[in-house]
Amino acid sequence: MSKLIEFFFGSILITVSSVALIFFSTLHYILRVGSVADCAWHGSAKAWIDSNRDGLVNNDEAPLGNITIHIDDVQNNFVDVGWPAITDRYGDVQLNVSIPSCSNSVFEIYADLPDGFRVTTRPRIEVDRDFWGNLGTENIYYFGFISDK
Repeated sequence: MSKLIEFFFGSILITVSSVALIFFSTLHYILRVGSVADCAWHGSAKAWIDSNRDGLVNNDEAPLGNITIHIDDVQNNFVDVGWPAITDRYGDVQLNVSIPSCSNSVFEIYADLPDGFRVTTRPRIEVDRDFWGNLGTENIYYFGFISDK
């Protein structure tokens, strides 16, 4: 009798495990949880104090750190698609965006305006790239700021 009960419970355990495996595999396929993007876009940004207000980085102008840079996909109406990007003490930051299925995207890059400053360059930069034709190039997007005082 104990062998029959052992066989019965073993069969139930195998059945439950198989159903769970099928269920979670199907859920993973539908939601694509943990999928890796097919394409990626990379760029960099620089923020600095544009003391002469000319919109160009000059040797005597100081970098501006701790500025948050945002990337929106304006074509597909997605906000903040890039990884968190905050300029370092040199005013530099790397920009990275994962692009599922290599979909067409038009990005808009912009910086948070620090308190007491205004922007001297274009406040928003639109990036409409040919992802396939420019894989080996990386652009730098510049954000100059001047104190309101």
